[in-house]
Amino acid sequence: MLTLSTLMCKYSVMPANKKVRKQYHHGNLPAALIEDGLKLIERKGVRALTLREIGSRVGVSRMAAYRHFSDKDHLLAAIREAGFAQFGDALEAARSKAGKEFAPRLKAMALAYVRFATEHPAYFEVMFGWRDADEPSTAPSPAGARAFGILEETIREGQQKGDVRSGDSVVLARLVWAHVHGVSMLRLAPDLSPNGEGRRFVELGSEILQKGLAPKR
Repeated sequence: MLTLSTLMCKYSVMPANKKVRKQYHHGNLPAALIEDGLKLIERKGVRALTLREIGSRVGVSRMAAYRHFSDKDHLLAAIREAGFAQFGDALEAARSKAGKEFAPRLKAMALAYVRFATEHPAYFEVMFGWRDADEPSTAPSPAGARAFGILEETIREGQQKGDVRSGDSVVLARLVWAHVHGVSMLRLAPDLSPNGEGRRFVELGSEILQKGLAPKR
């Protein structure tokens, strides 16, 4: 299973809100390039990202950057995988803390989804707003497939317990994903504090989804 720790090992990537030590001679350059790439995307968007500029910001030659990432798409793919891995971890942690019942799990995962989008806008832009020019639009990244699989598994387990209507669990999971993703993209829930309007909005939406997913009586 692809996890955040796997990608951390491959690229020495720290979460986006952590500082990366630029100890290039210890093999930390890929992490520094990803970290500075995220900062640039957060300020100027994906289109502003170039290996030349990122190398300059980090303080290395363009050729040094190319030794780790063959082009911009390669760097963006690494950012996307790291983002989806961290995102999947957030969904899994929220589900685990919510217990075994379907409704609390759905609510907790919806809040985790919107919170990730709010706290990591650069990751979110690359994860959902970019793909390799040669990649089919329907092809998920490995880490992205894992994140979606966490939701689909939750739907399936809800079906087995009689909390979710019968049907294709993948289709039902996509419907849930589309709703929560729309809330995140439209920035409809900026305040996720315990008593914030955004939190209540997401919780209400998850309650409506849960009722819609319930078996017909």
